[in-house]
Amino acid sequence: MRRTRTRNTPTEQESAILKAAAEEVALVGVGRLSMDVVARQAGVSRSTLYRRFPTRDALITELGRQTFDFAMARLQTVAIDSGPQQAAVAAFTEGVRLLTGEPVMRRFLQLDREFTATTEMVEEARLFLVSAATAMAKALRAAGAGMPDDELLAVAEIHIRLAASLVQVSSDVLDVGDDEAVARYARTYLAPLVH
Repeated sequence: MRRTRTRNTPTEQESAILKAAAEEVALVGVGRLSMDVVARQAGVSRSTLYRRFPTRDALITELGRQTFDFAMARLQTVAIDSGPQQAAVAAFTEGVRLLTGEPVMRRFLQLDREFTATTEMVEEARLFLVSAATAMAKALRAAGAGMPDDELLAVAEIHIRLAASLVQVSSDVLDVGDDEAVARYARTYLAPLVH
């Protein structure tokens, strides 16, 4: 379906381009993202697209940044008023929800594929891991965790790595689509790591 071209402001055009890029990435993945399809779906000309995002990599980088910023904001809003262990359960549960329910995030982190990734995707995943662990550690600290910073960051990283692994490779131990089961798992095995 071809959308009609509009004379929107540059900000509106950029927003439409990023929305179209997110839809395309969710559908075909990062590696197959087509600038022509994005321009057509956003209702902008190729020249407008390239004015806003000079390269395909620039568009992918901005889409990744927005996707990860959204995820970090959600991880930082966990229930910090109920103590550090309950915050750990809430953060792990929210992390699993993000990794199972956000198609662009899944594509960026290669969660829908075999264990193959380009160098750029490995770097994006590493940056996400660092950002997510840092965001979770901040939320746990705000919830009252008193452990040293390096230990708290290590525990947060364990949570994030485990969530990604459980989402990518199914397990008979945990149904990642069941929020209650995920919370029970986190309460039993992960919350005791936080103090």
